[in-house]
Amino acid sequence: MGVDARPLSQEDCWHKRAVGVVAIHWRRFGPYHLARLRATHSKLKSLGIKMVGLEIASKDDTYGWQEWLETTPYERFVVFPGRNYEQISSLEMWRGISEALDTLDPGLVAISGYNSRDAWGVLGWCLMKRRLAILMSDSKADDAPRSAWREWGKRRVIGQFATALCAGRPHKDYLMQLGMQSERIFPGYDVVDNEYWFREADRARRAPVAARHLPGLAGPSPFFLASARFIPRKNLVGLLKAYASYRKLWAQKGTSESAWRLVILGDGAEKQRILDLIGQERLAGVTLAGFRQIHELPIYYGLAKVFIHPALQEQWGLVVNEAMASGLPVLVSSRCGCVPDLLREGENGFTFDPEDMDALAALMLRMSSAEVDLSAMGRAARILIGDWGTERFADGIYQAMCTALRQW
Repeated sequence: MGVDARPLSQEDCWHKRAVGVVAIHWRRFGPYHLARLRATHSKLKSLGIKMVGLEIASKDDTYGWQEWLETTPYERFVVFPGRNYEQISSLEMWRGISEALDTLDPGLVAISGYNSRDAWGVLGWCLMKRRLAILMSDSKADDAPRSAWREWGKRRVIGQFATALCAGRPHKDYLMQLGMQSERIFPGYDVVDNEYWFREADRARRAPVAARHLPGLAGPSPFFLASARFIPRKNLVGLLKAYASYRKLWAQKGTSESAWRLVILGDGAEKQRILDLIGQERLAGVTLAGFRQIHELPIYYGLAKVFIHPALQEQWGLVVNEAMASGLPVLVSSRCGCVPDLLREGENGFTFDPEDMDALAALMLRMSSAEVDLSAMGRAARILIGDWGTERFADGIYQAMCTALRQW
């Protein structure tokens, strides 16, 4: 028998089970999480359901986001305020999570992931207290080499969740491989605040001179844009090799116009390797603009011509959402999880094999040589991403909650 995924009425929801509080968990809140929480709070509040954002720690070693201390319309509970996630022992973390959830007393918890210390702690509390758990996941089958015993263990863990909110088609397929019914899985996990990127990117386009103080934006010459952590799987070394090939291809054209520049946003462990490669290749036209906070990112998207994401492995790729919402054509690695849902070949961009940098160089030449209508591609990108805003996340949480409650 299939699972009934019809939306619950407010009366049905409360009479079926007094859910009380819905908690949504992440290790640390960045701007993406806060945008999703705002949308979910608005939806659930209209149904008389309280939502709480459950954040484990205020800092971590992975992301350079500033701490977001502004007042939110929903309750935000930080288990370890001011602490760094990696510096909290597992025992301390599990105790802190248990105490926090005892205080909040949610009837349902949406949990980010299933393979981290904090996710295990939150899921363990749900099982011990007999509360409903929704999995939020963007894992897919080809993220990493898989072993039979690990997949068996994952199936056991996945079986403890009532329903799931996943990123897109490859992620749903993987959850089904791990034993979850299709009817229990809903899309919409990896989204951004489309309206923010739309508005702020267009603001930058209307007043480009105001951004001339930022690295890489001193002049009006066209550029490709990339934004990623400087780690091996993001393949920025490969991107630079492709860019070097692109400049050679451009020179062979014999045109009086200059090749497009390349601006890369981000920072990380591979920075020195990247700097060394730029020096060894004597590669002109490259700007490493550093890690930028969210209020500056739309400026770069707004003034770029084409966005490139060359990752060797990527569960989704939220930067592609950002670029499309900003109205940019995109060149995206075929290994990015967002490709089946967000890319229409030749319509809003192109895909490429991230190990074939000659193919990427050829695409860069094509995009910068007026062979395609970049404006039309940018408009198509905005239309396609329109269904992937924060409302999709809120609707997905609600559908997953309704289905979970019906099975309780």
